[in-house]
Amino acid sequence: MTNDSSTPSVKPLFDGSKPDRRHWLLAISAGMASYLDAAIIVSLGVGLVLIEEHFGLSKWEVGALSSCLTFAIAFGALFGGRIADRLGRMRVFTAYILIYAVGMALMALAPSEPLLFAGVIIAGAAAGADLPTSVAVVSERAPARAQGRLVTVTQVMWASGIPITQGLAFLLADAGMTGIRIIFGQLAVLAVITWAFRRFHPWLRSLEDDVAQARAASTTPATVAAEPAPMRLRAVLAKRVFLVPTLLTMLFYIFWGLVANTFGQFQTYFLVNAGGASQSFATGFGALLTLLGLAVMIIFVRLVDTRWRNLVFVIGGLLQAVSMMIAGVGNGVLLIYVLAIAVFNVGSNLSGEANYKVWTQESLPINVRASVQGFTYAVGRFVFGLFALVTPTLLATNRDGLLWLLVAFSLAALVVGVVTFRFLNARGLRPGRAHEEPAAVVGTD
Repeated sequence: MTNDSSTPSVKPLFDGSKPDRRHWLLAISAGMASYLDAAIIVSLGVGLVLIEEHFGLSKWEVGALSSCLTFAIAFGALFGGRIADRLGRMRVFTAYILIYAVGMALMALAPSEPLLFAGVIIAGAAAGADLPTSVAVVSERAPARAQGRLVTVTQVMWASGIPITQGLAFLLADAGMTGIRIIFGQLAVLAVITWAFRRFHPWLRSLEDDVAQARAASTTPATVAAEPAPMRLRAVLAKRVFLVPTLLTMLFYIFWGLVANTFGQFQTYFLVNAGGASQSFATGFGALLTLLGLAVMIIFVRLVDTRWRNLVFVIGGLLQAVSMMIAGVGNGVLLIYVLAIAVFNVGSNLSGEANYKVWTQESLPINVRASVQGFTYAVGRFVFGLFALVTPTLLATNRDGLLWLLVAFSLAALVVGVVTFRFLNARGLRPGRAHEEPAAVVGTD
């Protein structure tokens, strides 16, 4: 095992090259993990009111259903990333998504509450396992100076999953529970199509041939034709150079995600129960406002590998906090809540999960990225799940208190994010320069 005195300096697989169409295609196919993750969260969220009525759920059972999804995603991320590092990231990259399809099909066809819960758990666990794996697959194959852009594409896909799912929910709003079942079913079909795309597309097979050749041609003993072997998590966390960014990114993800997860799962529920909106209004305007977030995320892709990334992050973090403040003074006025959600969709996409993904990939070794990001994903999602248990009750009993708590979480995420990028900058891992001395491969088990 290597000594922990400094960051290893193994050259990236495609040092000095620019991304070609195969890299972008890989990023999009990997981003389907993020798309399907967002889609299951949002589809369950927009369907909560109808599911509550159809199955006769109590408020606590509504919270439990939402929490089951979040806990399942956390469980999948915790073990899925490690399994990927041990068995081969590319190998399981093409397998997890089929399990997701099974879970979504069960959700779509569930005749009873227990089977609905089972489908949520299966699909959620598979989505969680695919998240860190897909990001690691992309970052490992990213050319020099393009890692941030390619990794951020996965977040663009996540942002795409929100308005598309909400738009579909709007179109099917009058279909009631049947419409929700259709939404679940089409996600199962999309997962199967994505599996076939990852497994058989000739461009992706061509890229893998180049990856094998690049590894075989490397003069570095640790880099061979196969994927680098995994490293023990405790060995990573024993090194300050890896431990500090791991803890910082985890804290950032928790604080930011408590806000984003609450609005992602409960936006429709919130607009209907707190703002008095109809189901169709809540889903339709929710979809339109998240299109704004998608546009912002596409712009962020152009900035993520430039010196403007950190400034944009700070601006976005402030806007996210302001959005929660606006909601906090809404006092049941629907128009104010709509404005708050619009501001949120700008701020959250400039200062959110894309930064967390890029920071993690830039600061950690190739052969442990999926494991560590899976671990931090899991901790964050477990926290979100606990919070989701009480969110419906808080919305009913102390709505303003909940919103001001989200203000505090937004400000905490901003502070931790600033500390994170300052730490990385001090190590020379500045936007667009992370591959000059990359944390590429360290000693293995």
